[in-house]
Amino acid sequence: MVTWFDRTKPYEAALINDLNQIIRIPSVLNPKTVSPQTPYGSDMVRALAKMEEFAKRDGFLFGRVDNQVTWIEYGPVDASETIGILTHIDVVAAGDGWTRDPFKPEILNGLYFGRGAHDMKADLMSAYYALKYLADNHIPVQRKIRLIIGTDEETGWRDIPAYFAQEGEPTMGFSPDGAFPVINAEKGFQTIRLRMPTESAGDYVLQRFIAGNRPNVLPGDARARISTIDNAQVIADFAGYLQQYPFLRGNARLQGDTVTFTVYGVQAHGAYPQDGENAGTYLANFLQQYPFGGTAQKFLYFVGVTVHDDPYATQLGLRFNDAEMGDLTLNVAMMRYSNHGQGAITLNIRYPRGITADEIMQRITDNVNNQAVIIEKESVGQAPHYVPEDDILVSTLSLVYAKQTGFYRQPRTSNGGSYARLLKRGVAFGGQFPDVPVSSHQANESTPVENLTKSMAIFAESLILLGTQTDS
Repeated sequence: MVTWFDRTKPYEAALINDLNQIIRIPSVLNPKTVSPQTPYGSDMVRALAKMEEFAKRDGFLFGRVDNQVTWIEYGPVDASETIGILTHIDVVAAGDGWTRDPFKPEILNGLYFGRGAHDMKADLMSAYYALKYLADNHIPVQRKIRLIIGTDEETGWRDIPAYFAQEGEPTMGFSPDGAFPVINAEKGFQTIRLRMPTESAGDYVLQRFIAGNRPNVLPGDARARISTIDNAQVIADFAGYLQQYPFLRGNARLQGDTVTFTVYGVQAHGAYPQDGENAGTYLANFLQQYPFGGTAQKFLYFVGVTVHDDPYATQLGLRFNDAEMGDLTLNVAMMRYSNHGQGAITLNIRYPRGITADEIMQRITDNVNNQAVIIEKESVGQAPHYVPEDDILVSTLSLVYAKQTGFYRQPRTSNGGSYARLLKRGVAFGGQFPDVPVSSHQANESTPVENLTKSMAIFAESLILLGTQTDS
């Protein structure tokens, strides 16, 4: 019997060749090349153009919206209903800790390495090749199928709303920007920033503190510069502190009466702060033991004690659990302090049904209880998203996954946010398999090579079913 994997395996070499070309484009938000023609930087437009080059080669209808989104289409152009596959081609910055060039893909011991190998260029290409399989085999569908490729998922989510405004919202769809089986529920997320004045003086002065650069990434490195009357003792204390935590690396450098500290922790996706070791909060945890003057001590105590090593935000009064969607989580994402300037702490919170963003804001305000601190929502945020298990979208995708893998797994909740939540009937579906460690947003990001065509097979059968069946 010919399996779906047998049908898609012959595409593997071509899929990898195309994926290599996409990985080599460093499609990271670049303010230096932002313009009206390149809203998120020139490399984003280059990446979209490359996907359009593939679409033209393979005979697809395609188009672009405001240099933010490219769509690639299969099926009857006059169909009244559309299946959307919502993806993104932007990636986070490489960060530290790589043992290979993140933008020069390579295969080693069955793993495909490169920035975007997990989140989500590999899954984008698996979805594209699923569409190509349908086209190559002239498989008829009644619903139009559109692969929708955004460029702002890792930053502001401005791209897909622009697409919807021009092209309309698909009838239903999925985003292969999560995990198998079906993720029919996604937690809400809200980014909150605390701002405060920065004045430090006395025997211990905090001149600068910096960690993190994105709300959805747990910082893997942090730096601070201090002036103190006891440099030798502080440097010795720091060496002892690092020995207590084998997962930390760091150094302290003395220049005159100034000590510069660097700490390396374990970077992780901000949706799963429990999977990483926050370099910023550990550095603040070390420094807060000293009597810094002015507002520095409060800054260091909040970062290094109140929210340190507390991914469930217990000390902020935010511990909350929903029986179906799980725990609220907290990522201390960005920390800034510049003496005689401005201090800021950015918190990224993922929360289930049963609590609102306004309630979260109020609890943080009550627990901070400092009139000098300004607490504000840094982004619009997203409410929790849920599609019932008995929806034909969820049941169909669950069935295909079970048939092809031999395992039925209950639809589940994700801490992460995918573009599927922008659809009224949207779920995350793939491409991470349950037995694969999460490496998105981490150094040496990778995915098993064989999963590229396994995902393609699951997507292809799913699109055939969704493209032909009715809701009844």
